[in-house]
Amino acid sequence: MSYIGKEPQFTQYPSKFFNGDGTAMTVTLDYAPPNDAALLVFIDGVRQDTGAYSVTGTSLTFSGVVPSGTNNVQVVHLGITVDVGVPGDGTVTTAKLATSTGIKSDRFTVPSASSNPSTPASGDLYFNTTDNALKVYDGSNWS
Repeated sequence: MSYIGKEPQFTQYPSKFFNGDGTAMTVTLDYAPPNDAALLVFIDGVRQDTGAYSVTGTSLTFSGVVPSGTNNVQVVHLGITVDVGVPGDGTVTTAKLATSTGIKSDRFTVPSASSNPSTPASGDLYFNTTDNALKVYDGSNWS
């Protein structure tokens, strides 16, 4: 598998305990998960279905009553969203691009064919070997 930047390293899944208070409580998480399924939630050691809670930002709200107890609610994050960032201007060289892109150090190559591709998208281009011409698709026609 390819990666941009450093290859991911294994790490612990962040976990936090809360005290149940006998209500349909809301707790504040340390991280905002991307969706409800990005968490494992346990009450008294029993995993809860994602229908038992909802997440908005860092707030986790239980839909039913959470029994009172000390550290009887555990929330485990299955991954934390990481901002990869955007490479700075002029920092990506052709050596960092896959060879299948058609970008070489001194030129850009395009696919060639004897007839128009069957499922083009606007802006696609190819070299027509029958006409010996570069063709560009404008969204409805090749020219």
